[in-house]
Amino acid sequence: MTELALILSGGLIGLAFAAYLARWVVARPAVEPEMQRVAATIQGVAEAYFRRQSGVIGAVSAMLGGAIFLAYGLLRGAGEKNPVPALELGVWLTLSFAVGAASAVAAGRVATWIAPRTSVRAASGARRSLDLALQIALRGGAVSGLFVASLSLLGLGGLFAAFLAVRGGFGAEPAEALALAPTIPWVIAGYPLGASFAALMAQLGGGTFAKAADLGADLAGAEVGLDDDDLQNPATIVDLAGDAVGDCAGRAAGVFASTVAENAGAMVVGAMLFRSNAGLPSALAVVLFPLVSRAFGLIATLFGVMVVKTDDREDAFNALVRGLYVTAILHAVGIAGAAKWLLGAHWVVFFACGVIGIVAGVGVVHVTQYYTEQRHRPVRELAEAARSGSAMAVLRGFAIGLESSVLPLLVVIGATFGSYLLGARSGLAGGGLFGTAVATMGMLGTAGYVLAMDAFGPIVDNAGGIVALTVARDRPDVRGRTLVLDAVGNTTKAITKAYTAGVAALASLLLVAGYLDESRRRAVGSSGGETAAMVVRLDRPEVYVGALVGILLVFWLAGRCLRNVLQAGRRVLDEVRRQARAHPPGTVGDHEPCVEMVSRAALRHMIAPALVSAVVPVVVGLALRFARTEDNPLVAADSVAALIMAGTVAGVLGSLFLGNTGAIWDNARQYIATGAHGGRYLVDETGARADNPTYGAAVVGDTIGDPLKDAAGPAIHVLIKMLPAVTFVFLPFFI
Repeated sequence: MTELALILSGGLIGLAFAAYLARWVVARPAVEPEMQRVAATIQGVAEAYFRRQSGVIGAVSAMLGGAIFLAYGLLRGAGEKNPVPALELGVWLTLSFAVGAASAVAAGRVATWIAPRTSVRAASGARRSLDLALQIALRGGAVSGLFVASLSLLGLGGLFAAFLAVRGGFGAEPAEALALAPTIPWVIAGYPLGASFAALMAQLGGGTFAKAADLGADLAGAEVGLDDDDLQNPATIVDLAGDAVGDCAGRAAGVFASTVAENAGAMVVGAMLFRSNAGLPSALAVVLFPLVSRAFGLIATLFGVMVVKTDDREDAFNALVRGLYVTAILHAVGIAGAAKWLLGAHWVVFFACGVIGIVAGVGVVHVTQYYTEQRHRPVRELAEAARSGSAMAVLRGFAIGLESSVLPLLVVIGATFGSYLLGARSGLAGGGLFGTAVATMGMLGTAGYVLAMDAFGPIVDNAGGIVALTVARDRPDVRGRTLVLDAVGNTTKAITKAYTAGVAALASLLLVAGYLDESRRRAVGSSGGETAAMVVRLDRPEVYVGALVGILLVFWLAGRCLRNVLQAGRRVLDEVRRQARAHPPGTVGDHEPCVEMVSRAALRHMIAPALVSAVVPVVVGLALRFARTEDNPLVAADSVAALIMAGTVAGVLGSLFLGNTGAIWDNARQYIATGAHGGRYLVDETGARADNPTYGAAVVGDTIGDPLKDAAGPAIHVLIKMLPAVTFVFLPFFI
């Protein structure tokens, strides 16, 4: 039971350190009263929307949780050959689903609370130095990152411990309960489903809120001659609040769901390894190894965050990468200790697999940095293309975005094969797959720090907006510092999207293998026959249909996200036009109508896509169950496996492409704004200023890229985590 104690202790330490960082950030002064007033307005709008969104998520999640309980309590017979009776399994799945959904909402709530408070203090810190603003922004982001990483450990570890406790695992005779350890990941499979479902709704709603306001503010500002960071623009406040509820809260919930699903998949693979190797001494050690290694990664994150410091001469991104290196090295040490403790004679092989995962994670970071940072060729080529107009800028951005999706996946492919081959050298049956699971945990070990870098992006973006609304005219040096950090933040957001997509690609093998193995075991339990081979016939039309449905679901969700943003953004545009006609120039815009219309649109548009995404895999499995034949009784389960795999591949490629392309366009615009290719304005010999058409072309690309990278891309990523989660819960109905 020492493993559980370490997991839960690691989670509690992470929460305590997150609370310490939150207190440190809030203690930093925000000296400008005008900044405080603007920040208070942004904070009020963000928190009011998130409260409304949480209520809708809770109501819809309760419906789905009730459906799970009814399905297991009423539709499944009690005579199944299963160590956990159907009704009891339904109770645990429903309970874990509720805990997962509540945890995802809590992750978003913490991000919404800390982001505006950090932004105003980072803006105030930029008055003194780049270093102070950097430290405040990263530590504020780390509050969310550490909370997410800690909560995922506490949720899975706590539910695991609760099931053992109910079955007497902590009593005088725990043997019977401990024998169920390989089954427990399936008993609590509702936890990743609840987390993914709530996160998908949060991402859909937050993304629509944020990007509709952003799009409306940009288009309306250009049309009526107002910047998007101008209080005369009534969409400005909603745009800045969107950074908290979309980029921070939505991403926090999404990354939380991702880590939970991938941890659960690794635990399932650990259970498979134990069942296939009679010589392994402890099921508990093998099944809980992924969580133990993650606990060490969480502790490593504490040190990584605290070493980030710089001066006004060093590139700020280098300071962030230094923290990542410290986290990665300490996590490698933790994996070595956990492997030697829990995996016995095989520890060296699996430690090497973990190192492969860590190196792959760092490699994905640097590849994405190359494609999205202003210092490197791709962004500068895009800025050069903007000199020929918006069409060339858009097409060049798409070309670089497609190219940028290749190298990260090549890194992941290398990590998958390398870890699989190394794991197979352990001599254990299923060792190759477990090696891939350990590599996945190697990548996930730095998740807390990477999420801190992700939250850093919208925090500094918001800080720049606050500066632009207040002291930018009197203190251009402060605005300059926030622009530097904003460019870094665009890169860190793209890095997180690429990182999470890479982990999803690496974990896809685990999730599909675990699903297929469990479908074979349950089929044997129902029929009493021999174990079916874990082979999927690709030449069967049912399997092909399942794969097509997975790909179509990804495209449909991306299309719905973009349509929702465009519809809501059009309403914002009309409202800004109306106020421009009704009010004299120089009047502060009334943001309340924009807040209400964007909030209603976001809440309305997030329900149907989330429900459809959750229901479609179940409908496919139930429908294809009628296509069973004697020679292929598992056609429904195999078709759903093809749906998971094809949907994951399409989703990983889509999220990588959309995230990188949007970041490239954004940084190209900011690169031109620093003075490249004439800067934002052209000055003639008389000193008169005129808009630079090169900058205008880059703005077009940036405007297109915003909903791609911050609405559609993140939603796709959450979807590909929910697909295996929902099929894990409803697997018995496909057999």
